[in-house]
Amino acid sequence: MKLNVISKVMSGVFLFAALNSTSWASGLHQHGGDIQPWLAQGKVQLNNTLFEADLGDLSGGLYKTDDPGFDVDEDHGGFTSGNWFRFEGIGALKFWNGSNWSSSLINGEEIRIEDALGNITVFDESGVTNSLGVIGEVDANGDVHEHIDMSIWDNSGNQGGTEGAYWISMVLFDTLPNDNNPASQASEVLNLIFNRGLAEDDYETAVSAVPVPAAIYFFISGILGLGWMKRSKQSA
Repeated sequence: MKLNVISKVMSGVFLFAALNSTSWASGLHQHGGDIQPWLAQGKVQLNNTLFEADLGDLSGGLYKTDDPGFDVDEDHGGFTSGNWFRFEGIGALKFWNGSNWSSSLINGEEIRIEDALGNITVFDESGVTNSLGVIGEVDANGDVHEHIDMSIWDNSGNQGGTEGAYWISMVLFDTLPNDNNPASQASEVLNLIFNRGLAEDDYETAVSAVPVPAAIYFFISGILGLGWMKRSKQSA
């Protein structure tokens, strides 16, 4: 009963924020937890749409991390065994300059993601290169639990970047092996906010200031939904 009440309250808060294009409150994001998608009614669902990442954690060193990981919640709804669970990068890399989020990067920084096949997706101020990536293969139980490397690079081609926070966005979906066509409707937009050397309070200020791009969010979700519906009709 209590969980249902909390769920309704949280849904109302996110809906209000999206309709008004305001900011997420600092308490409404996943802190240090894995991204836990599941499949329900043909669509990829998310346990949250904003996650924190530390480019400086113990295992990754100063400029790399493999957290958060991707851990399918198969108890809520697993994926088809043998399918590939994937991401698609969208938008462009943004930088927190201490007062607002900006598309201007000081040293031409880029965020690179190395997928399960060794392919590199690059987010920079102009957009995303090689936007499709593979997170992992769905196992016999409908589960995927993988951590993929994410790192920051500067314009000299070396790992490194200006101290600050960095923001990238993506959607998640599954496909048949070696196929780019979604087998299910893609998730809502998932946002990753990377900390590169900021003090905790300064980083949390950046996270709490992430705006909700309502118009873009609903447009992208609609386009992806139409693409999935078209594929479903073709398969019928």
